[in-house]
Amino acid sequence: MAFRDELADFASFYESTYQGAFRTALAIMREPGAASDITQDAYVKAYRERHRFRGDAPVAAWLHRIVVNEAISGVRKRSRGPREIDMGTAWGVTAGPGEVGGAADRLSVLDALEVLTPQARAAVVLRYYHDYDYATIARILGTSAGNVGALLTRSLDRLKTELEPPPAGSGVDDGRVEVRDVR
Repeated sequence: MAFRDELADFASFYESTYQGAFRTALAIMREPGAASDITQDAYVKAYRERHRFRGDAPVAAWLHRIVVNEAISGVRKRSRGPREIDMGTAWGVTAGPGEVGGAADRLSVLDALEVLTPQARAAVVLRYYHDYDYATIARILGTSAGNVGALLTRSLDRLKTELEPPPAGSGVDDGRVEVRDVR
């Protein structure tokens, strides 16, 4: 069982999976400090329960199930007050020369995740950040692959609506300056 071997050297496992686990928790929790705490709690739980790992899926997927469950529980326990956080810094999204538009697009997507439920955020991150298939996501979320597909479809529709620019003439400031001839 190669996956069990990954757990034998837990320090290496931690080092190689921490960033992905943290970003998963961050996408759900939406607050870096809480996501860091959740990630650490998940690793403690994984270490304590490593003997329960069955080896029927990649060990990273097993870890992500723990992270997702801990994060969703954490969201339920936390108050939903407004939080001012820089998701770009938390995710390591920075704009290099000539790449400002791409970084801004990534930041918009990260901010738009806020409109989704914690489970929907988890599904989106597991699919589009970690590239898990529907069956693996279903195991992580404790649902069926069909439900994952429906959840992702609804989530992407909601994100698309959230990210669409306002229609021209709607009165919503889109950052453009209108020049008028005042002669």
